Amino acid sequence: MEPALAAALLLWLPALLAVFGGFNLVGRGGTMWRVLTPFSVLLVAVAPLTVPDSTSTQAVELLWGVAIVGLPLLSGLGLLVFSGDVPVGRVPAWGRPTGVLLVVLSAWLIVSWTPTFVDDVTLWSRFVVVLLAATASISAVLFVLHRFYVPRRRSRSWPMSAGAIGASGLLALRGVDGSIGALVVAEVAGLFLGAGFALLLCMLVIWLFERNLPEPDALPPPSEDDLERAAAIIARRVTHGGDADA
Repeated sequence: MEPALAAALLLWLPALLAVFGGFNLVGRGGTMWRVLTPFSVLLVAVAPLTVPDSTSTQAVELLWGVAIVGLPLLSGLGLLVFSGDVPVGRVPAWGRPTGVLLVVLSAWLIVSWTPTFVDDVTLWSRFVVVLLAATASISAVLFVLHRFYVPRRRSRSWPMSAGAIGASGLLALRGVDGSIGALVVAEVAGLFLGAGFALLLCMLVIWLFERNLPEPDALPPPSEDDLERAAAIIARRVTHGGDADA
């Protein structure tokens, strides 16, 4: 089998089915997708073993490294979030220290670990630097917005400042190569500009839709029956202290 055909059958087609199946499972898809989606994910995960000659497997190798770094980070942040003042779904007392340990482990991996199974070391370095730079930038922006526009909960903005400071510190510890740094600045700037343009486009679509809507019809004045029913409800609420109406 030709390498291009093997990559199409063992990597790109399963990747497409995995994405499509994921959306179907979110919408409570059928039994076929419950079997096909995990199988497709498995084929994508083992693509460096099944189609090692394809250059597309570099993306899968990168995903392996992302999973090793990201799973403890997401798990730790989840434990920290649900160990706080939450009304439902609060984790036991061990959740907070475990979450801190998982976040520290992930931070250590980000700073000092380079996966040997990623052939292109520059690819991994760029991923880490973009991850930290984007985290620091977005966290700082969210912190400023929260401090200015949510005055009643300013004391709750410390996680965003911690994220900005922590990501910047990890970026300094990791170190940035000069050639990678310029590319990262361009990628992060493109990320912000692209998100801003997409948001403006969405606002434009909503504005055009609202602009073409007809004026709402005026509501008719209440009838005598409506007024009598409203008066009866008010009288019952006043008499019974707000009990539910039958």
